[in-house]
Amino acid sequence: MKIFGRPIDPIRQSVLRRLFSAIVSYVLLSLLAPLGTPCVTAASAPAAPTSDAAAKPAIDPRADEFLKRMGDYLGQAPWFSVDAEVWQDVTLPSGQRAQAGRTVTLQVRRPDRFHAEVRSTRRNCAIFYDGKSITLLNRAENFYGSVPAPPSLDEALDLACDRFGITMPLEDLVVSDPYHNVRQKVVSGYDIGPVTVLGIPCEHLTFSLGTVDWQVWIEDGAKPVPRKIVFTYKDEEGSPEFTAIFSNWDFDTKLPDFLFAFVPPAGATKIPVAEIKAKNDARNKEGK
Repeated sequence: MKIFGRPIDPIRQSVLRRLFSAIVSYVLLSLLAPLGTPCVTAASAPAAPTSDAAAKPAIDPRADEFLKRMGDYLGQAPWFSVDAEVWQDVTLPSGQRAQAGRTVTLQVRRPDRFHAEVRSTRRNCAIFYDGKSITLLNRAENFYGSVPAPPSLDEALDLACDRFGITMPLEDLVVSDPYHNVRQKVVSGYDIGPVTVLGIPCEHLTFSLGTVDWQVWIEDGAKPVPRKIVFTYKDEEGSPEFTAIFSNWDFDTKLPDFLFAFVPPAGATKIPVAEIKAKNDARNKEGK
């Protein structure tokens, strides 16, 4: 979010007031914390802070509260499904910046089931995890690879990355403890305030994960699900962004076993996992 160098209209004035309030809250928490008791935002003590402690940015308690509500809601759900429209900045061979789009459908059943379908003009693949093995199917080229998997959803997601070269920013929403998984990476965070995403009232939060800035729009009310997320990769040239807009959240429909069981399509060829990883690594560099 850029503010300096631009006219500050009423909306930006509201944002500035919220940021100022967050900083004031942080200072008060630091001053009032008992000796030896860490604040939720940074270690502090009544003595004059060291330069390292003083340099630590604030994490708005309200932003942390919304993040925990979202993480607890997702992590405690026995199953859910959701659709996402994903947009990612890529650089063309000419040097021109463009956006590559794809759709993702996720189906999760805790503690050991996962199914994803990824579709775009260049990619059409699926991932199946049934608690015993994980399989990647390239529907466009009709080949697949499969490896034994541990009986844990978190470990299976790591395996997908290590063995297949699959990078899935959405996995932060799928792991068993989404709040802890994200919170341990956060170095600063603010509550920007209420907005709407596709007409749905949400709270807009922004966090810094160091070299990555992360924004999330969380639905307001009894179902605190993410409706939009944006990653900004500051350590990459041009600071490319990854955006996902979520729809069709479903926590009611039970997900039967067959959704997670892989059955090879007619004529499909099984190929070595190492070859699949090489193909995916090449595609990930293109962002498509």
